[in-house]
Amino acid sequence: MNSNSLFAQHALVPTGWAENVLLSWNDQGMITGVNAQSVCPPGTARARGPVLPGLPNLHSHAFQRAFAGLTEYRGTAHDSFWSWRSLMYRFALAITPEQLEAVATGLYVEMLEAGYTSVCEFHYVHHDRNGSPYADDATLSMCLLRAAEREGSGTHSHCRANRRGRCLPGLERTTPRAMAARPCAGR
Repeated sequence: MNSNSLFAQHALVPTGWAENVLLSWNDQGMITGVNAQSVCPPGTARARGPVLPGLPNLHSHAFQRAFAGLTEYRGTAHDSFWSWRSLMYRFALAITPEQLEAVATGLYVEMLEAGYTSVCEFHYVHHDRNGSPYADDATLSMCLLRAAEREGSGTHSHCRANRRGRCLPGLERTTPRAMAARPCAGR
């Protein structure tokens, strides 16, 4: 069986829907061929349904996945966006780097299973449980990048916001490997 190809009876390609599409990729997972009106080579896996391009999640706050379900209802008449925000920040202060990495890994796997092949993580949590900034302000960012690497798609855009909420120059679009190889910016 050819493990670097897939035959799809129907696939959405840049020019629209196509039939009998042979998709090929290299050992790094990069697509090397999209050939419509092909014949399925013997031993090639067949898609069980239409094939669509992977979707990007363009705005993620991974740490919020850990408190999903805790704030989706109104507890009192005084609950509002501001009470939700207060709870969210209390939660953000309580999460450890190890917990964040575990939550993000699970979330990114869920996203991949749902068809998301890239994620743009807007990350603005920079403080420990005492409210003090981490000595290395990339501590939690690196947890997110390791989670993306562990999840396996290898595609992860990352916006590491500074303490004013703006993306730090040069980190607004990168990959886990590229981020890990760079010194921490913004110091």
